Amino acid sequence: MPSTDTYKPTDNLRHPSYVPTPPTDQSVPAQEPGQRPARALPYELNATGRVNLSNGSFGIRFENTGDATAVFHVRSGSGSAGPWSYTVGAGASISDAWSGQSTYDLSVYGPNGFFREFKGSLAGSGNAPLDVRSSYNPESLGISLQVHNRGGKTVQVSILNVYSNQAVTRSVEGGDSVSHSWSLRSTAGWYDLVITSSDASFQQHLAGHVENGRDSMSDPAIGAAGDE
Repeated sequence: MPSTDTYKPTDNLRHPSYVPTPPTDQSVPAQEPGQRPARALPYELNATGRVNLSNGSFGIRFENTGDATAVFHVRSGSGSAGPWSYTVGAGASISDAWSGQSTYDLSVYGPNGFFREFKGSLAGSGNAPLDVRSSYNPESLGISLQVHNRGGKTVQVSILNVYSNQAVTRSVEGGDSVSHSWSLRSTAGWYDLVITSSDASFQQHLAGHVENGRDSMSDPAIGAAGDE
């Protein structure tokens, strides 16, 4: 990193008119490649989205089963509303709902890379009312997804593991559910899963880290070859 010695004030007095001179070379340093050791964190977070078929709204339940309070930040990809912030204490959960549009596009951000994305239609003959529920297995360092089809038509569901670039495809009949589990040992507990279906408007994206009370490693996707 370039030296910042020239940024220092000449004394410890307040100088409202003091204007630091930015360096001539303002290039952003490159991310160092490889993983780094990471301390255990007290978070165990989840966020589940669900279409309310009776009133045409989309709700999100924010859950915190960890040992520390966490803040969830929600942004909308459609419209100018938001953003919204939700503070959830340890062992608590809260919910909120969005309505007034025919589609939903909401992204949830939390500590340590926690991310959820919800996209889909609230009405229409081709929409797929799918409920996706994730659960963690801290001891074996794994994650499981259960996909429930609340509609009356059979839906093709595909789940892509972004780290391995491998996809699992299942046919889910109306009223039925399917589940699948992944071991996260090769990624040090990090997961990145994208769920799509035969309903082109539907997509859910889940990413984050499974905590088990032990020290871990940083996200292997950060600073990977070709990453800028």
